[in-house]
Amino acid sequence: MQPGAAGERTIRPEFTGSASEYFRIWIVNLFFTLITLGIYSAWAKVRKKRYFYGSTRLDGDSFDYFGSPKVILKGRIVAFIIFVTYAFASELYPPATYVFWAAAILVLPWLIVRAFTFNARNSAYRGLRFNFSGTTGRAARIYIGMLIVAVLTLGLAYPWFVARQKAFVVSHHALGTTGFGCRISAGDYFAIYLIGGLILMALVVPISLGMGFAIATPWLPESVAWAGFVVPMALIYAAYAVVYAYIQARTANLMWNGTYGPGIRFSSTLGAWKLARLYIGNVIAVAATAGFLIPWAVVRTLRYRLENLAVIIEGDILFEANPALERVGATGQELGDIFNLDLGI
Repeated sequence: MQPGAAGERTIRPEFTGSASEYFRIWIVNLFFTLITLGIYSAWAKVRKKRYFYGSTRLDGDSFDYFGSPKVILKGRIVAFIIFVTYAFASELYPPATYVFWAAAILVLPWLIVRAFTFNARNSAYRGLRFNFSGTTGRAARIYIGMLIVAVLTLGLAYPWFVARQKAFVVSHHALGTTGFGCRISAGDYFAIYLIGGLILMALVVPISLGMGFAIATPWLPESVAWAGFVVPMALIYAAYAVVYAYIQARTANLMWNGTYGPGIRFSSTLGAWKLARLYIGNVIAVAATAGFLIPWAVVRTLRYRLENLAVIIEGDILFEANPALERVGATGQELGDIFNLDLGI
């Protein structure tokens, strides 16, 4: 805890777990998920979330996760049945693909709201449940309406869509009955994506030209000729990692710095270059160990993000518990997972 202005205090979350602890959870989850043909994955998901929630402390207290493995498994089964139906239908009758995706777009807002609601209502801090109050209608305007605009503008409006999407998600979350707000400038998002694109071009174009030259005029011995292709490809991947880290760091800082509540605000100071080095180091370590350092990479990334996040509290804040909240199934969240939809913030 750090003193700030008069009546202000700054609290930094911390992760008290370790890579070795998470490795034991991860390897057991992986083993039982494989031998049960995926059935145990619901219990694995809950174990993982409870470990990370319980190991994340804020002002001396940790978070809690109450998701039920059985509820998640039911949602996962429904999601799997829908996925298999889609796969068979698109294979046997290809035009059915268009019908499926048209229906999926219409259902997407409901899916997103259910996913955020399920996760929020099963998360708690100091005995208070979180909540998500976004509506399907509002989600449709954000995710369908703005996405259509982004497509019609050939992607030029995409930063605007991302800014509105993040503001929608954050501003409809609450701890107990205390809701959060989020002010994000779409113009700042445009600037981030524009600079990210310029950085990518500045890095990738010279590498691509060098690779083309190496292929056109082979100068390496035949035994190591592969290096003329592999090395430039690795450099291109590193360039993408740098740009991805830049966008991630800058947009996360914007989102958290614009998030507030009654007597509370947030501050994020992620560094683009530090995050890029972390991502590249994680990929190299995981690849070199055939995946066994995945727990180390996950913990390392989470710890860095938390170290650069601060909660600034002004005076004394009174949080009130929610009344009884309606139970929400996990189908929306599991559909998002199985179709690889990024529903995070």
